[in-house]
Amino acid sequence: MTTSRQRMLDAITYNHPDRIPVIYHGSPAGLHVHGQKLLDLFNRYPPDNPVTFDHLPGPPPDAVDAEGRYHEIRADEWGITWEYRIFGLWGHPKAHPLASWEEGAGYAFPPLPAPDPAQWAEQRREFLVFAGGISIFERLHHLRPMDQALMDIATRDPHLIAFLDRLVDYWRQGIARWLDAGADVITFADDWGTQTSSILSPALFRELFKPRYEALFAPIKRAGRRIMFHCCGYLGDVIEDFFDLGVDILWPQIGLFEGLPDIHARCKANGMSIYVHPDRQRLIPLGTPGEIRAAIRAYADRYHALGGGGLFYVEIENDAPFENVVALVESIDAYR
Repeated sequence: MTTSRQRMLDAITYNHPDRIPVIYHGSPAGLHVHGQKLLDLFNRYPPDNPVTFDHLPGPPPDAVDAEGRYHEIRADEWGITWEYRIFGLWGHPKAHPLASWEEGAGYAFPPLPAPDPAQWAEQRREFLVFAGGISIFERLHHLRPMDQALMDIATRDPHLIAFLDRLVDYWRQGIARWLDAGADVITFADDWGTQTSSILSPALFRELFKPRYEALFAPIKRAGRRIMFHCCGYLGDVIEDFFDLGVDILWPQIGLFEGLPDIHARCKANGMSIYVHPDRQRLIPLGTPGEIRAAIRAYADRYHALGGGGLFYVEIENDAPFENVVALVESIDAYR
């Protein structure tokens, strides 16, 4: 019997997996809205990642007012203050810890997590071990307001560049720790596109950020492990750079990604597999169950024909009608 680990590896390497893998994310937003029936649905169709669905999350009592409205403000380990208006969904930065990049010279990075190698060794019997969550671009515009961070990037502010190099060194230490503990895949997350174009010019991306990704990716490649990169928005201006960098698994905004010329053949030629996260802007919250089933069938047919390269990703948020959730989960199981 094929393990989930082998199924994932076969999909990533276009080695004709027995089924297309499926990964679930236990989003608190969807579980809070749909309750036990969503737990039961997930448990009826188990995924290929080690996630447990045995409880229902909810907001802290003091974050809900007398009318039932949720509102929470809290700081994270980086000193960034976030405001949350929908339980389980990511918030927006409300206060930034750095008043200037000069202050970045004395900024204390949070402690890196200490993985348990024995626990990961046990997990690797059945599953791939993912670790990381590394961000360099988004981290800059969370520690400072985005408009100011973008202006300072555009002007090559030397204090920002110095901080960026400190940040890369910090993540390099984390990568070494995760590789030593047995991680199979190191994950990165920086959104480089808007709905219609790149956030930075491709030239500026290649000057300031691509070499720093290369430095972070190098030890992962030397260790024979894999790189996963989450990146939403339009990627047409930088997708060739992602190929050059050797990204093994890309998690894009699928609706914008699908329209790039010959993208599936280009991904296979460059050994890049894709997290297939069905359109969360329109299809899942606003489409019909029939449209969802047709979309999943089309994805499955494509990646079966390619001999791999696709990994279904399911994340249910607060705005998905439950009949659409059922159509999504059941059609993935039927066609994968």
